[in-house]
Amino acid sequence: MSIFTLYPKIAYKVNEYDYLRAIDITQSTKIKSFLRDYRGISYNPYTIKDGERPDYVAHKFYGDSNLDWVVLLSNEIYNIYDEWPKNSADFEEYLIEKYGSIATTLSTTKYYYNTAKDIIDETTYNALSVSQRSSETIYEYELRANNNKSKIKLIRSSIIGAIQSELKSLLYKPVR
Repeated sequence: MSIFTLYPKIAYKVNEYDYLRAIDITQSTKIKSFLRDYRGISYNPYTIKDGERPDYVAHKFYGDSNLDWVVLLSNEIYNIYDEWPKNSADFEEYLIEKYGSIATTLSTTKYYYNTAKDIIDETTYNALSVSQRSSETIYEYELRANNNKSKIKLIRSSIIGAIQSELKSLLYKPVR
């Protein structure tokens, strides 16, 4: 079941005379609070594999691709284009679009670090001995950021039914 079937509908004013029925997406805050405060909720760590989408992860873990909303909301992911890890091809395309070329990302330093992993300026970096400094290219930075997005948590499948049932009673309001 898609989460949006649980959301109440609202009358959305299009113009002076017309209304449309629309999904009340403001209910996401209720869901977020519910998932944060739900007693007995437990998670399994999961690392998203290259190319896996939320619906695939939901099918693989819960047996139902329509539970992709559980995967997304339990990890506070609201924009899959920016917050879900990019697959290899999309990652390269993103780098080229943002920086002009892969070569640029590989040859341009993004950050300089001291041994405490504090970001420092280039002058300070150059004053340190080789053993007291490190740097990170744009490519390394973007790859690290993309890889960090792949580490998520999944609500244990044994409680999904109970969560769905309670969310249904929390969100469902008959349309008038």
